[in-house]
Amino acid sequence: MNLAGAAPASRVLVVGSDADVSIALHLHLERAGYAVYCVPGPTDLDAFMRAAAPHVVCLLLPAAPDGTWGSALTTAASAARVGMRVVMIAPSREIVEPLAAVAGAERALARSEVLARPLVVVDRNAVPVPSTAAVPPPVPPPRATAVPSAAPTGALVPPPPAGQPLDASEARGTGRARAPVDLMALIDEELVDEPKQRPMLTRVEVNVSLVSEHNFYVGATRRVDSGGVFIATALPPPTGTRLQVRLGLADGRKLDLDGEVSFIREKSATTGRQPSGCGVRLLNLPGWAIDAIDRFVLARQPIVYTPP
Repeated sequence: MNLAGAAPASRVLVVGSDADVSIALHLHLERAGYAVYCVPGPTDLDAFMRAAAPHVVCLLLPAAPDGTWGSALTTAASAARVGMRVVMIAPSREIVEPLAAVAGAERALARSEVLARPLVVVDRNAVPVPSTAAVPPPVPPPRATAVPSAAPTGALVPPPPAGQPLDASEARGTGRARAPVDLMALIDEELVDEPKQRPMLTRVEVNVSLVSEHNFYVGATRRVDSGGVFIATALPPPTGTRLQVRLGLADGRKLDLDGEVSFIREKSATTGRQPSGCGVRLLNLPGWAIDAIDRFVLARQPIVYTPP
């Protein structure tokens, strides 16, 4: 394959085994002046990306993406961050939109849309994938009282009023009351000497993506309803600790849930580069969220944990 025959800005790399979509893109894009290269699967995507230096990458996802697509979506996310245009196509928008949001894709398209108008993948006037990061957060209402500086062991701090994001700023003000320890302040820290007493944490906000150290874990049923979320932190709270979890899903939606620490993974030689942290069992996870997470773990392998 000659990869040097076209200017870099005119190259389109199509990845996937959907023959109808690949043929449609090849015919119409070449007529429009693009050089089109096709890769049948995601395994060698990184090598082809370096060789072809494409301007646009089209990922043709199957109806049920397996674990081989995880590295491809990570590569696409890295490419999108440096300005490469990434377009993701799947049999339905229900499949493609959550993964496109995670990978930072410019566009998420259903297969039927591309077959009807193949040039939509390079049309700069098409509507991009909505980004929840661009939506300004709601302005929190004024607080009448501060959260007490201490709470009984194992008790949950009362949640903030509806519409206000969870944070660790409740105790700020004119006084010197100490705010509750925020688990997010401990995430991604390097391992330090073990403290004399672990903090009793009550609230945490965690977003799981293809490249985060946080991940979902599953149990006996291999579904998230038998597991929960793994939170990477150098100082995990003890098992049995009750938490209020604000969980960010791949499609940008957030849930406020109760959780309980079910296991701890310490940093050791046996875990290698795996981060230390804790597995938090999520309580009363709604059915639509279970389905969304189950679709996400097709692209990123979850942690498997079976209680002893």
